Amino acid sequence: MNKLRNKERKLSIKKTVLTALWISLLCLTACSEQQVNEWSCAHEFGQERCSNLANKAYHAKEYNKLKKLLEIQANYGNAQAQERLGLLYDTDLLGEKDYKQAVYWLQKAAEQGQKHAQFSLGDKYQNGLGVEQSYTKALELYKKSAEQGYADAQLYIGVMYDKGLGVEQNYKQAMEWYQKAAEQGNANAQVALGLMYKNGKGVSQNEIQASQWFEKAIEKYRQSAKQGLDEAQFRLGRMYEQGWGVEKDYKIALQWYQKAAEQQYTDAQYDIGLIYDNGLDVEKDYTLAFQWYEKAAKQGHKQAQHNVGDMYEQGQGVEKNLAKAQEYYQKACANGAEKSCDRLKELEKVKS
Repeated sequence: MNKLRNKERKLSIKKTVLTALWISLLCLTACSEQQVNEWSCAHEFGQERCSNLANKAYHAKEYNKLKKLLEIQANYGNAQAQERLGLLYDTDLLGEKDYKQAVYWLQKAAEQGQKHAQFSLGDKYQNGLGVEQSYTKALELYKKSAEQGYADAQLYIGVMYDKGLGVEQNYKQAMEWYQKAAEQGNANAQVALGLMYKNGKGVSQNEIQASQWFEKAIEKYRQSAKQGLDEAQFRLGRMYEQGWGVEKDYKIALQWYQKAAEQQYTDAQYDIGLIYDNGLDVEKDYTLAFQWYEKAAKQGHKQAQHNVGDMYEQGQGVEKNLAKAQEYYQKACANGAEKSCDRLKELEKVKS
C-alpha cells in the first residue's frame, strides 16, 4: 500500500516538474502572467491550476478575468468550465444576462453529462430564455439530470406533472418525483409533498403526513434563513402567510419577506405589496403597496408590472397616469401576462 502511495506521489511530482519545465521552455523570453495562465488552462495537466485561478478570480469579484479563464478551459473541452461559464452568463455579473451564450455553453456541458447544466438548460427551455420555449425539451433535460440524483430536477419534474406542463396532468407521477426530491432534503419538494397530502392529490388526504413534511421544510428554511439566504427567508415567510406547518401569522410573514426583499428578492417585494394592498393584518396602504410593487416590477416581475399599471390607471397610491399605466401593462404583456394585454386593448379603445 505504501509502495503504491509513494508511486502516486512520485508521478504527481513528476507531472508538476514537467509542467514547470514546459512553461519555462515557452517563456525563454519574458512572458506575462496572462500568457502563463492561458498556456496552463489550455492543457490537461494545467487544469487544476486553472480552476484554482478561476476560483480566486470569482472570490475577488474579478468576473471578466473569471470569464477569460473559463473560456480557455471550456474551449479545450472541460465540461465543468463549460457549465460554470454558462451559469456565469445566466447572471448579471458581467453586465446584462446573456441567455444565448448561457444556452450555448450549458448545451456543451449537458452533452457531456453535467447534471447541473442539464437542469439549468431545462429551465431555459421551460421559460423560453435564449431558446424557443419547449416543455418537451425541458422535461427531457430534467429527467437526464434527475436520473443522476439531482433533487431540483426531480422537484421540477414533479411540478410539470402536477401542473400538466407539456405532459398530461398526473398527480401520482408528481407525488413520486416530489418524494424522491423530498427524501434528499429538498425543502421546496417537502412543501410540495406536504400540499399533496393536505389536499389529497395523488394520495389519500392526510393532515398528519402533511404537517410532518411542512415541519421538515420549515426546519430547513430556518437554518438557511439564519445564514441570510434570501430564498429561504422568502419561503419561510410564505409558510407563515399560508399557515403551512405553523399558525398563520401575516406579521411574521412580513418580517421574513422584508429580509428577503432587502436582498432584492423580487417575489418577496411583490408579496409585501400584496400585504399592504389588501391590508392583511396591517393597515391598508396603497402608497406602500405601490412602492413595493414598483421595486419588483423594475426587476421584471410580470404580476408586479401589471399591478403597477393598474395603480397608475386607478390612481391608487400614485397620481393617475394612463401613459404610465400603458407602459407597465406593455411590460407585463411582453412577459406573458394576458390580463395586461387585455387592459392594453381596453385603454386603446378609450383613446380612440
